[in-house]
Order: sequence, then structure tokens, then C-alpha cells
Amino acid sequence: MMTHQLVLDIGNSRTKIGLFAEGRLIRASHLPNGDGAAAKVFLENDHVDRVVLGSVAAEAPDLITALASIAPIHVIQGDSPSPLKSAYSTMSTLGVDRLANAVGANRLFPDRPALAVDLGTCVTYDLVDASGTFLGGLISPGLRMRAKAMNTFSARLPLVEPAENVSLIGRSTEECLASGTHHGLLAELRSMISGIGQQQPHLAVVLTGGDAPRFARALENGIFAHPFLTLLGLHALSLHDSSFPRSAAAG
Repeated sequence: MMTHQLVLDIGNSRTKIGLFAEGRLIRASHLPNGDGAAAKVFLENDHVDRVVLGSVAAEAPDLITALASIAPIHVIQGDSPSPLKSAYSTMSTLGVDRLANAVGANRLFPDRPALAVDLGTCVTYDLVDASGTFLGGLISPGLRMRAKAMNTFSARLPLVEPAENVSLIGRSTEECLASGTHHGLLAELRSMISGIGQQQPHLAVVLTGGDAPRFARALENGIFAHPFLTLLGLHALSLHDSSFPRSAAAG
């Protein structure tokens, strides 16, 4: 097993970075996309045997060059070898973040069906059953994508940034847009979680992504939030992939 890994989850708007030692996440943070110098600053003077990279963003050659100077890079993709069985029909088009979230949720709840909900640019729902089989999921627009769509595809509706405490009934156009954006997504979350829970009794639900804290507080008890779920999954996927050579230091 690798002793130290630097793991990066590169999303559409920012990068999450974590340092794993002896299989445990010991430090994590957020970086601007493409900032290799910031990754080195985050690492401080720690030695790593492997850099693990999962990305849904555009290619960033300068970042790859900077990371390659730290340690060998292991790129994880949606169809990489996985500890999960799969009922998904198009693994070649599966986003690596979705696979990592499913693996991470299964690691947190290995004996229960687990639903990973990633509240980022898009909202992704990814379901693993109690046998450890990835069943698939759903994708819908994220909070800001919904707000931007109403602004873009209308002549006069402004772009709003919903606050965390949004009244259900708006008293201005801006408040109505904020309410529809926030409470519409909240209603979707409740409906999807309830519907999937009816199909998968004893369902565990893990929220992650930038908007996870906002909605974890709004949902009923029993919804678990983990800000670095994708990093956990990427780390597990890297350990599972025996095709990537291990360094001499890792034994």
C-alpha cells in the first residue's frame, strides 16, 4: 500500500486537494484550478509517493508538469478499475467524480445501500446497493446553473445569488427567483432521496460539493455531509488499481 498520496479532485470551478498518509486523510483544502504552485505550497515539505488526479475540467498541461515534479501521477477516470461491481452501461462516459463519490460512499457505509449527492455545478446522484454494485443515478442542474438559466433564457429576469436563508414566498422579483432556485432544488433533493429510499431500504445519504452544507442543514436528520468525499473515493480507486506501479519507497 502507498504510504503517502497527494490527491486532487479538479472540478469545473475549483480544485480540492488532500494529503493521505497510511490510508488516512490528514489534511485537505481548496485551490484555484490549474494552480500547481499552490499545490506545492499545500504539500509543504511532506514527501509523497504518488499524485492521484481526477478531473472533469479542461486539460491543464502546466498543472500536470508541476505535479509530475512532485511524484509519479496516477490519473483516475470514470472507467478506471474499481472495487465496485457495476450495472452501469456506459462506464466510458461516466464522470470520474461520480465514480469516486460512489466508491467513497460505499467505503463510509460498506454494508448498506449508499447514495452520494454532489451539489456542485450540476447535482449528481450516484447509488451503490448493499452488495457493492454501482447502479447509476441522476444528473440535474446545480443551484447557480438554475439561477443563470432563468437569467440567460429570459429578457428581463436578473441573475440572483440565493442566500442561505431564503423565504419560501418572495416579496420582490429577486426574492422570487432566489426562492424558486433554492426551494426548487431543496424539493428535488427531498423527492429524490425519498424515492430512492423507498427502493433501497436503510439507505445512507452522503452530501458533498460546494452547496452541501446549505442543504444538509435544510434536510431532515440522518443526512450525512462530507466535504471531501470525492478525495476519499479517488484515493481508494488509486489503491485498488494494481496496474499503476508502486514506488520503491512504498514497498
